[in-house]
Amino acid sequence: AIMYEVCARVSDFVRYKFRDSRETTYMILYTVACTFNVLLDFVITYWTAFKIIQGLEFRTYFGIPIQHVSSFIDRFESYAMQRMLADQAFGYLFPSTCLVPFLLEPIITIWIPMKLGAIIVRCHPEIKGQEADSYLLGPLMEMGRYADIILNVILGNMIFFFPGGYTHTLFFGMAFSHLYIYCFDQYRVLRSVPACTFANNDVDWWSQVMIIPCVGMVLMCAIFKGNKQGYGYYLEGSSIVPVCIAAFFMHFIVHYALLVFIVPMFGKKNVPNEKMDAMTYREVNQGIAASWFSTNPVHCLRSQKIFKHAPHCTYHFLGKQHVLQVNESIGCYYCDDGGQTPRDDHDKDWHEVSEAVRGISRR
Repeated sequence: AIMYEVCARVSDFVRYKFRDSRETTYMILYTVACTFNVLLDFVITYWTAFKIIQGLEFRTYFGIPIQHVSSFIDRFESYAMQRMLADQAFGYLFPSTCLVPFLLEPIITIWIPMKLGAIIVRCHPEIKGQEADSYLLGPLMEMGRYADIILNVILGNMIFFFPGGYTHTLFFGMAFSHLYIYCFDQYRVLRSVPACTFANNDVDWWSQVMIIPCVGMVLMCAIFKGNKQGYGYYLEGSSIVPVCIAAFFMHFIVHYALLVFIVPMFGKKNVPNEKMDAMTYREVNQGIAASWFSTNPVHCLRSQKIFKHAPHCTYHFLGKQHVLQVNESIGCYYCDDGGQTPRDDHDKDWHEVSEAVRGISRR
């Protein structure tokens, strides 16, 4: 939670012009911070496991006490160390990282704030209008989920450095966890998030860049585990480490080059849309409440207090579109006669979630 808040504050402090840039910075900062945190945790776990094994006087396959093994690689690949680290890595990821936090997320971020906000508004009658609405609004949509998934992928890759007995159990658990995350996010966007608009693809593109090290880890693991296994190379001691690191950075360069130069060649081309190009401001504003006029508080005050427009330009608040009034002479064309969100039935959102789940199961 502290890391969430620190990364969010740093991203806000930059004061980007567009929210997409803020979310991109937040995603990168959070991913990097969590990665360093995971690496530090595993270094501490390694030394803790080593001290435990040393205290229990464990030996290698050849009967050498673990404390007498000078090579880091030989010590790391000993049976006792592999088993203890694999058990710790499995418990660290599932269910501690990829399931439990997401089970608690709807309670901590949605239900509890809503109940506390309702109590505050009920106990303080002086809180009215927009201020009261702000206490009852759900959390804004943010792109931190990219970082959450990338972190889970990094931790999932680490299990490949250890015995394969945990692999199937772990990845089945991860599949279940991410299916739950998808369903929760679907429900959250439809029922809790007030509104969200992301105008470009920056967050998604940078998340693909952040996934490059995850794929590089798989290559490192393949080289590490293939050593001395009859694949044409036999490296003694710690000499395998620089080979793995070199392969990682070579993969990063090649993968990044493909992402920058090759992938755009297969993307969709910008095709002129004559219908959209021919639309006037009036036609757009009739369907979209937010405009340059209705989202500019200074303009709204000028319209009401100085120019005395009748009706004046009303400021646009989320969920209050029905109070906007039409005045074509000042560029206000939006009208919502119903004053409420149209709904086919009370279970429409749940039906959309269930349809999405069935769509995934059919793939």
